[in-house]
Amino acid sequence: MNLSPVKKTSISDQVFEQLKTNLIDGTWRPGEKIPSENDLASAFGVSRVTARQALSRLSTLGLIETRLGEGSFVREIKPGDFLQDMIPNVYLNYELSHDSIREVLEFRLLYEVEVAGLAAQRINDAQILQLEQSYEKMKKFALQSLENYTEEDLSFHSMLAQATGNSLVIQLSGIMNDLLRVTINKLTSNIGTDNGLHYHHKLIRACRSHDPQAAKSVMLEHLQQTLSDFQKTEN
Repeated sequence: MNLSPVKKTSISDQVFEQLKTNLIDGTWRPGEKIPSENDLASAFGVSRVTARQALSRLSTLGLIETRLGEGSFVREIKPGDFLQDMIPNVYLNYELSHDSIREVLEFRLLYEVEVAGLAAQRINDAQILQLEQSYEKMKKFALQSLENYTEEDLSFHSMLAQATGNSLVIQLSGIMNDLLRVTINKLTSNIGTDNGLHYHHKLIRACRSHDPQAAKSVMLEHLQQTLSDFQKTEN
């Protein structure tokens, strides 16, 4: 454990930074119990109040968890844990502007094309079957309920993310769902579902063939066409 007495200026911040460093650099491992308030106060040469404040800040950040009667323990931090706050609240507003939707589509062009390629490379037979079942539901919902269509569309893209086998992609997919739900609702209201159904079917064929380049090409064409169709609604 790398702790040293702190200077008498900005004591609380110095304690917090040293504790955070021990968590981030792996000195304290996930699941490990960290020293108590008393032990930290003694090691730093500070008051218990100061040690408690530092622990509280670490807990707020999600770096540690406090268990009643047991103490504080290091949390296992997953790659996506800090990504939620990266999405500006404006993009989670159901009254999204055309500019905001355009930006979301541009982001999807940068991100989802590569996801599709990796998914096609790694997908298994059971996951292909799930995509096929999801597509059939999308066809049904396109005639019945745009809200249900949107949810199934999200499910389809989540399945693609799962097929990559990459934990960060999977977590980011979950975080992105609220953002995509808003934009897909807007898009289907403006341009319909025919485009989406056409390209989702082609994506399944590319995945069934385990052809990453074909999957990337289909996703690229799909999103470019969606962006083009949407921009026409601005005029």
